[in-house]
Amino acid sequence: MPKSKAISLRREIASVISPRRIRELARKFQVVKRRRKVDVVALVAALTLGFGAHRVRTLALLRRAYENSTGQTLAPSGFYARLSSGLVLLLKALVEEAMVQMQISAPALKHSLGRFQQVLVADGSLLRLHDGLARQFPSVWSHYMKASAKLHVVINVAGRSAQSVQLTRGSRQDVRILKVGKWLRGKLLIFDLAYQKTLLFRRIQQHGGFFLIRKKDNVNPMIVGGPKQFLGRHLSEVTADLTGQVIDLQVVLLWRFDRGPNKSARHPLTVRLVGNWHASEKRYRFYLTNAPAEMLAAEQVGAVYAARWEVELFFRELKLQYRIGDLPTRKRHVAECLIYAALLTSLVSRRLRQALFSFNRPPAIERWAIVFSTFALEMLALFFTTGTSRAEKRLLRTCRREGSDPNKKRRPLVFRVQAGIWATC
Repeated sequence: MPKSKAISLRREIASVISPRRIRELARKFQVVKRRRKVDVVALVAALTLGFGAHRVRTLALLRRAYENSTGQTLAPSGFYARLSSGLVLLLKALVEEAMVQMQISAPALKHSLGRFQQVLVADGSLLRLHDGLARQFPSVWSHYMKASAKLHVVINVAGRSAQSVQLTRGSRQDVRILKVGKWLRGKLLIFDLAYQKTLLFRRIQQHGGFFLIRKKDNVNPMIVGGPKQFLGRHLSEVTADLTGQVIDLQVVLLWRFDRGPNKSARHPLTVRLVGNWHASEKRYRFYLTNAPAEMLAAEQVGAVYAARWEVELFFRELKLQYRIGDLPTRKRHVAECLIYAALLTSLVSRRLRQALFSFNRPPAIERWAIVFSTFALEMLALFFTTGTSRAEKRLLRTCRREGSDPNKKRRPLVFRVQAGIWATC
């Protein structure tokens, strides 16, 4: 059931885009060099909330949203000039600070995920840019798009909120973007086949973290733990002997350093290989992990891996609802401003979802994203008002009513994953 306590719309939005913090960062990054007509707080708010009610996101629509909320009239060139490299740094800092706050308030994991401090998913997505940015952002598919940026994120499955964000050129490989460290200790990191690199697995293990990934079809490891008849044989040699039950084996993968005098030498790494039989496909799906059986049971591996879809839904939300792919400019800093603004939009949306609904029964994020984007312009107008007005109370009631899921029996993906009842990935 929705929370009954009253909330302040302005306070919740300001927890992500704080006017005081925006002004501090504006001075630090010299976004505001002297007092001018354009208010930097209103500019950030317009970029964050001014995208709603339109099929596309254009600079002209964002400028009109700023003018409508502040009552000021700006020349297009004046608004465009404020989307500077300094504003990029300001927006990036706001995104990073908001992500830290979101992790503090993330709901606790339970059941099959409760043994890990956090369950994270890493992935990247391409954003098409203007062809004029091909030198700064070369694309991996130059025949299809000349310029593209890659948005690489690590999201927390609990709440589907970004924990880290990197923006780089589209031609970079995901496995080279992901940097592991002590921050992974006690956490489970799930990723797709693009990260299949044994050296990466070793580094995650060295830092006390855990990983879960699907096995590539061309990977044929040697079995060193399991039934006696399988020991010393490669997986391809025993596949015909498997009986359709869940299998849990110890296998050896080989890794080597990326650089250095010994980069040609291969070293062994022992990991678990879990196989789940899929009757509909009449074949096994194999997964690699270093999580011990007492933390991640073999019967739960397929269901837990399904949590990887959270990052796909995250990118879908950014592109469909918050227009992160609408980048109508050939200037690098303008495109980066719009990308970070879309990420801020997502964080504001998460914050309001937490404030309006109970942790026990939150609405599906996709449903809430549609409601939030529908009323984003009204929220922008109310952000500049003081006190609690009738319009604000009416808007909050509408958001609660429309955001609530009418299907009471429907459970979010994370709930199904934790309960071990989702195993289609």
